[in-house]
Amino acid sequence: MRRILIALCLALALAVVSGPARASDYMDMDICLGKQVLARILCKDAREVNFVAKVRDNVYLFSVFYAKQMARFVVGISNDKIRVQGREFLKLTRTIPYEFDKTSKCGVVEYSSSECRNSQPIVCCSEKTEEEKLDDKFWDRPIPDLLEEDLRKALEVLPPEDGQPAQGQQGAVPGTTPPPVQ
Repeated sequence: MRRILIALCLALALAVVSGPARASDYMDMDICLGKQVLARILCKDAREVNFVAKVRDNVYLFSVFYAKQMARFVVGISNDKIRVQGREFLKLTRTIPYEFDKTSKCGVVEYSSSECRNSQPIVCCSEKTEEEKLDDKFWDRPIPDLLEEDLRKALEVLPPEDGQPAQGQQGAVPGTTPPPVQ
């Protein structure tokens, strides 16, 4: 009994500890992947596929006009697979592998259907955080502007050197008189 209790506590501790970001941690990317993959399976435009609701973590409900009626599809997204199942059309079930790029937070699906002419890879990315947007805004500036800003900041931090005039002074050293003009 004690061993079972210890094993249960360890399993609970592992479940609570958060690990690195997984692909399915980005709901906006998951919804995009679900819409795009479902559209590719049905050979439809992604704009015809509607997101309805989040059923539970990583499971989403979509609706689309299919086979002369509105049909609903459940799309589940895990770390490396997308599973699509029709609610009315149970025979329409697909499991499609995909890759997730952690640095760009993008999911890439290589899927093509023989009925559909579109065979380009499906790429969906998660929206950037405010910090990432500010970082992009910083690096989108021209390099001379960045260097000028760094120089200005460095000059403001440095104390004035001995014998050098501080900012706003004209070179006069207190207690001395300027040389006569000839």
